[in-house]
Amino acid sequence: GINAEYGGSPMLYQAYHELDHSRLPDVIESITGSEDMFCEELPRGARVNAHITKEQEHNADVMLGLVYMMVGGVDEAHDLVLPYSLPFDSEWGGPAVLDSPALGNATYSHALVHRTEGKYVGELGMMGWDNARSWFNETPTDHVMFGKFSEAAENVGQKCKVADSDKCLLDEIKGGKSWSWESLTDLFSRSSQSEALTLFCDELHNLEMSMLFQHCNSVVNIVR
Repeated sequence: GINAEYGGSPMLYQAYHELDHSRLPDVIESITGSEDMFCEELPRGARVNAHITKEQEHNADVMLGLVYMMVGGVDEAHDLVLPYSLPFDSEWGGPAVLDSPALGNATYSHALVHRTEGKYVGELGMMGWDNARSWFNETPTDHVMFGKFSEAAENVGQKCKVADSDKCLLDEIKGGKSWSWESLTDLFSRSSQSEALTLFCDELHNLEMSMLFQHCNSVVNIVR
């Protein structure tokens, strides 16, 4: 979630194989790679993973990135989604995978990474909030999350008391209106101003990651 004291999480900007995964909670130790995102408990014959498609393979990497992000591994998440969202090779993500079928999900996840980075300056000398805005702007406008998130957020933090200055942003995010990444990012950038707003943004952030994870899972683990 959002760090209430600092308004973000500074990133290490190291390649995946150079990161010290032991800094993360022990639960992550059981995960060896994106292949663990494929469900092995589905009834035999229900899985369509005998021949794994590029769409499944790439989205499994995005799923793994979201798992890492959920436990504080923002750099791991960044490295995993970079090849599919960045149209050129990078020091941390390696070779670019152009025209990936996971482009939309990877770009959305890339935006979440930098929104989590928050006030800290990182990639391209940009503050996390600004970098997040850039990546949300690159996310395809027809992404399924855009139509679902504002509706799902309607019941989040109903008892949350926020300052009047933030209520206009909440009105743009909630109420079944079209999803507004700009308003949501603006709200997150203010999250450290009050405990109530921090908790509200944490709840929104966790819901958003969970919904994106579930969406990717529906692609990776196809059931007939």
